[in-house]
Amino acid sequence: AAGCCVQAVRAVLSGQVRTAFAIVRPPGHHAEAQELMGFCFFNNVAVAARAALEQPGVQRVLILDWDVHHGNGTQQIFQEDPRVLVISLHRRDGNFYPQGCGYADEVGTGPGTGFNVNVP
Repeated sequence: AAGCCVQAVRAVLSGQVRTAFAIVRPPGHHAEAQELMGFCFFNNVAVAARAALEQPGVQRVLILDWDVHHGNGTQQIFQEDPRVLVISLHRRDGNFYPQGCGYADEVGTGPGTGFNVNVP
């Protein structure tokens, strides 16, 4: 799944295609930099965003995570990176997975402050 996302990014950035949409399972957005979570081993969108940032001329990436679950892994990976704006639209109530994260006041840290937006 991560390879599919990277291939889609490369195809768009090379001009091979104008747009791409990667429909992959699992989504991967729970996998953190050092820990797999929520059945996610690799954070597919994070791998693709890093691949995009390695390309000449790419200075910023926007990740829109629209899922019933908060993209905790994506948030954790990019929380200090001002080159990546992470927006997560998700459910946040009671004991819904993942717990303890995904609140509107989590806005990034250090140089990444303001580049994480949670919309529970």
